[in-house]
Amino acid sequence: MRWIFSHRILQFNKPAKTSRDVLTERDSWILQFVDSDGIVLGEGEVAPLWGLSKETKEEVLSELYRIIKIENSIEVSSSVSSVQCAIDAAIAGFHSKQIDFPFILKNELSAISINGLIWMNDIEEMRTEARRKFDEGSRCIKLKIGALNFAEELNLIQEIRSWGSEEELTIRVDANGAFREEEALEKLRQLSDFSLHSIEQPIKAGQLETMFRLCAESSVPIAFDEELIGCNPEDFESFLHLGKPSYLVVKPSLHGGYTAAENWKAWADKHGIGFWVTSSLESNVGLNHLANWVCKMKLEGVQGLGTGSLFSNNSEAKWKVEGELLIPIVS
Repeated sequence: MRWIFSHRILQFNKPAKTSRDVLTERDSWILQFVDSDGIVLGEGEVAPLWGLSKETKEEVLSELYRIIKIENSIEVSSSVSSVQCAIDAAIAGFHSKQIDFPFILKNELSAISINGLIWMNDIEEMRTEARRKFDEGSRCIKLKIGALNFAEELNLIQEIRSWGSEEELTIRVDANGAFREEEALEKLRQLSDFSLHSIEQPIKAGQLETMFRLCAESSVPIAFDEELIGCNPEDFESFLHLGKPSYLVVKPSLHGGYTAAENWKAWADKHGIGFWVTSSLESNVGLNHLANWVCKMKLEGVQGLGTGSLFSNNSEAKWKVEGELLIPIVS
């Protein structure tokens, strides 16, 4: 038995914009554990996001080449987050003997509530996309903000709020660290007029004292996202006297893998912090594993799972979207 991997460049159907970057393609590796006949016994996707993931491409490749030198052992590990995420899925698939359903059997899968994600674009395109998501049944809409004129973004959020009350329509926003520290509280105050569910990462990650203080002072519930990259729960303990986030938004690929995600969930539960999971532009291989894990964990609330429709050269989908639900395609 041995480890092997293959590489693919996923092509976006249209550029994916955030306040940080514009993506037209992304790297993906499939890491597999195979027997002497090449039959796959377990697999996972290595899906780092350059510029956001802590690791570099060189570090990912170095780890993959190290792992494929290991023979006759499924029990490997890595300090590289995206690689460990793939290892976790592959090991789970090996032990369950269900490559596509590593964490929970397919007959135990259930529909998952997901948000309708509105990518950064010009205001009119975002308005059109948000309305389309709403008309298709999304009752939790998430917008990327922070890269455009803030007054125009506020107007857009105000319009979306007019479609339904807080009970009828949940609105999440994600600033991806776009706000400057000195302006963050005022922008959060303005956003509070629209009964938002939460804002992810209002300021740049790595300013822990400022971020925890902001959690205590903000009029909008704050969710940690990028703040978790390269950290573990113990890193946050000494800051909890300043304030605490309302939510953790965990991406296993970026935040240490599936075992690490379970540790983050346990820490959040301990401190009364909400929790949801977001995909990080994986192919359908990684997305399927992530959705499978969400079902295993019985996560409540609305998750931020992608649909696989972003890429022109994706693998076969194992989940489909119907309204606000991600539903398993079980043959």
